[in-house]
Amino acid sequence: MTEQQPASRPINLHLRPKSAIAPAVFDRLDRVQDEVEEAEEQRRRRDVETKGRFRSCLRALCLDLDAAYRLDPSMVIGVRRDNSAVTRNPAYPDFVTARPFLDALNGLIKTNHIEHVSTGTEASGRTSRVRGTPKLRECLRIGEFSIPELEDHSDLIRLKLGKKDAKKRVRVIEDDHTRGWRHNLERINETNGNYSICIELSASVWEKMESERRAKALIRAGSERKPFAYEHVNFAKTRLYRSFASRDWKLGGRFYGAWWQSVPKEYRKHITINEKATCEYDFSSLHLRLLYARVGAPVPHSTAPYDMPYGEQWRKEVKAAFNIMLNTKKSPRPELVPDFSTAKMGMSWRTFLHGIREHHITIKHFFNTEVGTELQRTDADIAEAVLLQFANMQQPCLPVHDSFITYATLADEVEGITARVALNVAGIELPITQKHLTVQSGMDGLVTDDISALLEEMDIDRYRKNT
Repeated sequence: MTEQQPASRPINLHLRPKSAIAPAVFDRLDRVQDEVEEAEEQRRRRDVETKGRFRSCLRALCLDLDAAYRLDPSMVIGVRRDNSAVTRNPAYPDFVTARPFLDALNGLIKTNHIEHVSTGTEASGRTSRVRGTPKLRECLRIGEFSIPELEDHSDLIRLKLGKKDAKKRVRVIEDDHTRGWRHNLERINETNGNYSICIELSASVWEKMESERRAKALIRAGSERKPFAYEHVNFAKTRLYRSFASRDWKLGGRFYGAWWQSVPKEYRKHITINEKATCEYDFSSLHLRLLYARVGAPVPHSTAPYDMPYGEQWRKEVKAAFNIMLNTKKSPRPELVPDFSTAKMGMSWRTFLHGIREHHITIKHFFNTEVGTELQRTDADIAEAVLLQFANMQQPCLPVHDSFITYATLADEVEGITARVALNVAGIELPITQKHLTVQSGMDGLVTDDISALLEEMDIDRYRKNT
């Protein structure tokens, strides 16, 4: 695995153009379809239903591959080409069936609207890697048509089952739970969708951030033994969904999908809402505190529990190891905590983990039980309640699991709301910590003591857009 690998993600067949530009977009896609059909060696005779599926598949492929190309021309998109994987894929819309989908994909490759980067055949069952081409980009170039003018209509409630390292998405069976969560998500997404959410970074800092994100994705792929998956920050992704891990809905349920969740925490202070400064608050040591509350015991060293047993300088490593032990049934591998160093700490990985277990002997029996997914359901319910409070006030609130970003002027509201919600949902008082409170001054934006840094920020459009 090298750092020269292109960014990669799975295909998303749920994108649709917004109504204002849909007629123009579909007109161009119809021309692409005509070219694909004319290039077929033996033009297929498709009945009305199959022709409709073929058209929908072709449109969905073009829209997502063009969106990816505009974000990053080198990005590759993963797509399966075997019949069963296409037909039974719960991530695909209902209009997708194998033959129309594969005809559309192969036709777009043949007409050079899509470039076939790496091989995966119908027989092999392996994932193919494809990307859009300049020809596709030119076909869909419509004035200022840009990525944010596409809407994502994928399901807001998702279910992934199986072993931790091999979970697969399955179809959601609708019930009262899913209907309620979906309704709440629609309210939350609608509220946040009324605001312009951006990030202020100079060109050099932007590249530094992306370099760090890419490096972490490479480390994660290696440590988790999974394919390398990475995508540039995509401002079009503002739509939240919830992902569960059990059919009885007791596991998981956290919010995912929004671009700000992929921004490293040290850069989130530069996020703006309607060009205004923001604040961020999170619950301190949430899962640890929930477990101690479950057994009715006080939290040791409660002001900073992850500082123990090795001291403040090793807090990051202890926190990572602690939470990994809650989310796995096996003893975690050291590569899952890349900041751990035997040489620097003067102890082995095994000794390091043993010290954490013994310090938390009261809740030791929870380690290596995957209790973390149960706790995620609790923190997700807390997050939902917080987000609904802000939606009721028609104010933006951006979740990053147990953190919340909103206007800096609403800092006092965040503290009050989160405290009340935690008590109502979890039944305990949970301390909330301010991660950042960005000060803004007039039209020049964020206050800075470094004039050179301020001048550097002016070398690009500070509110970066994907075009």
